[in-house]
Amino acid sequence: MEPSSVRHRIGIDVGGTFTDVTVLDEHTGQIREVRKVPSNPAAPLEVLDGVLADMRERWGAGTLSYLLHGSTHALNTVLEEKGARTGLLTTRGFRDVYEIARQWKGHEVFNIFYPGATRFVPRRRVAEVPERLDKSGDVMEPLDLDAVDEAVAGLMEQGIDALAVAFLFSYVNPAHERLAAEHIRSRYPDLFVSLSSAVNPVWREYERTATTVLNAYLGPRMEQYFAGMEETVLRHFPRAHAFLMKSNGGIGAPRAMARFPVQTLMSGPVAGVVAAHELGARTGAPRLISLDIGGTSSDMSLIPGKPLFRTEWQIGRHPVRVDSVEVESLGAGGGSLAQVRYGRVLQVGPQSAGAVPGPACYMRGGDQPTLTDALVQLRHLNPRVLLQGEMPIDAELSADAIRRVVAEPLGMSEDDAALGILRVLVANIVSSMRTITIERGFNPADFVLAPFGGMGPTLATAVASSLGIGRILIPEDPGNFSAFGMLLSDLRSDAVTTRVVALTPDSLKDAVAALRDLEDGVQRELASQGPSEDQIRVDWLLDMRYREQAYELTVPIAKDPAKLNIDEICERFGQAHEQRYGHRADDEVVEVVNLRASAYASLGKPELSRGPDAGTRQPTPERRRAVMLDGEHDVPVFRRDELAPGAVLSGPVIVEEKTSTTVMEPGWELRVDGEGNMDLANVPRPQ
Repeated sequence: MEPSSVRHRIGIDVGGTFTDVTVLDEHTGQIREVRKVPSNPAAPLEVLDGVLADMRERWGAGTLSYLLHGSTHALNTVLEEKGARTGLLTTRGFRDVYEIARQWKGHEVFNIFYPGATRFVPRRRVAEVPERLDKSGDVMEPLDLDAVDEAVAGLMEQGIDALAVAFLFSYVNPAHERLAAEHIRSRYPDLFVSLSSAVNPVWREYERTATTVLNAYLGPRMEQYFAGMEETVLRHFPRAHAFLMKSNGGIGAPRAMARFPVQTLMSGPVAGVVAAHELGARTGAPRLISLDIGGTSSDMSLIPGKPLFRTEWQIGRHPVRVDSVEVESLGAGGGSLAQVRYGRVLQVGPQSAGAVPGPACYMRGGDQPTLTDALVQLRHLNPRVLLQGEMPIDAELSADAIRRVVAEPLGMSEDDAALGILRVLVANIVSSMRTITIERGFNPADFVLAPFGGMGPTLATAVASSLGIGRILIPEDPGNFSAFGMLLSDLRSDAVTTRVVALTPDSLKDAVAALRDLEDGVQRELASQGPSEDQIRVDWLLDMRYREQAYELTVPIAKDPAKLNIDEICERFGQAHEQRYGHRADDEVVEVVNLRASAYASLGKPELSRGPDAGTRQPTPERRRAVMLDGEHDVPVFRRDELAPGAVLSGPVIVEEKTSTTVMEPGWELRVDGEGNMDLANVPRPQ
């Protein structure tokens, strides 16, 4: 096939340490290329430009159909507090909604020094204007545009680059917010304006205000980044379509996402959950725990048949009310720094060496030990090169950093210190995984672990053994699995509105009418990004609770009139409540709180196929003395591309491939399935 006739789909996942690139041939369904290149947090578009320039030179400018992009750029902007200088415009008398927050400490309830919720807008940059709606959206006091001019002028004098507008009850009637925005934009066309009625038109003033502020805080920087990304793609591939990964597991066009950058906060981690769900469906293992361990973090998600979603979560102490796949993140990865604190306490993470300078062994100036250095010291990783020879490393630098920072202060050998680093980081991951399983009523032993990312397969058997998980599925090219997940994602648009009513025949009839309006809106939104109406599917959902509960559960409902009845809806809610909280109350009144519509449109999922098998030959492994959790072993080391379907190996074993290294502890058995996945089982040892 001539290069010019090939149509490619590219997934690019920009992480804190590496940028992962996966290229799919849409004609054959085969993965044509996987690549990891160092990230450049200071200039992420330079990395994208270099990758695309190389592909255009090799394959031609007309060979790319779609580029799917996910990154931690928005998330890091929040965590590093590098967003825009933001102001807030509120209803007169409600200036301190954002400042007061909820007065709730959560797990810090006994911490008298708890600093409170993160605030991206200090009180001096909050302005009030006369206007007022009642709870039904009726105008009690008209919006004073002269007061808007005066308030915004005062904020502009303070140098704001973005403005959040959050008026009382605007989720019921957005007229005042829209009028204010139109007026402000006519005078300050370069000011990024974020409206609560557009970002999060749902009740609860503080959370709605905080989410709108966060969207404004991200706006200018992400708007520039998204525009630059799209320009870079089109400069190299004029006929390509660029899309961004969203926190809800779908994708959206850059121009649409520029208005709502808050929707891309979990852009990178959720793509791996999408890919894990697809892996489980293909292999008959629908109940999975995905574990993505990269250079700076570990992201884990419970998939009890399908991904779980959340409508409200936190970044640091800042509430975020945006639909997202449930992902628990932990500062634990290959670049996590190890240090001795308080005399003899070994701590690993959450600080990371990042892409620059990186682990000591990368020879980029890093002199502090990391998990990667510990794994090099233990000989779990190749002590000479990584990425199949593309990245030379220096094991002596790892040993020196571990000896100086950990081994000598604790009075132990370099191997014991490295093993301690490994044990501490695994314990941190296991602790977080217990919160998404055991603490929610799920037994980890009932699930299959799906590890990926550069370090996921390396730590998989250690993590699984600690949790009692007996089976592990490791996909091909696990280091680029999140980038692969982007290739499978659908266009998605969500809409929500608040309607707090008891569930009755009359209220259900009104809810259906409102849901149809929401459906029209999300269909138009997706249609503006390319799909035709017959390609769009819309689901209806209700946020529901028992009367007087503080929080609600999201329940999908049928659109078929024959199945759309109160008994069916209450039964679905009761089942969801019992699964989440362990009980149900069928005699209690059920309330509807929010109405939701979610629209999906597929880009066309290619038929995935496996490349040529390695054959039936028995590969001859190298051997390496490696320190496992139970002691030192003479371990066979295989190349993954030499393991054909049906191959069986018993631990301890190390399997190396381009994007990751699988370390299988003693007591585990590995079998390669027909798709090339490595299926690991915990084999009971003879007594």
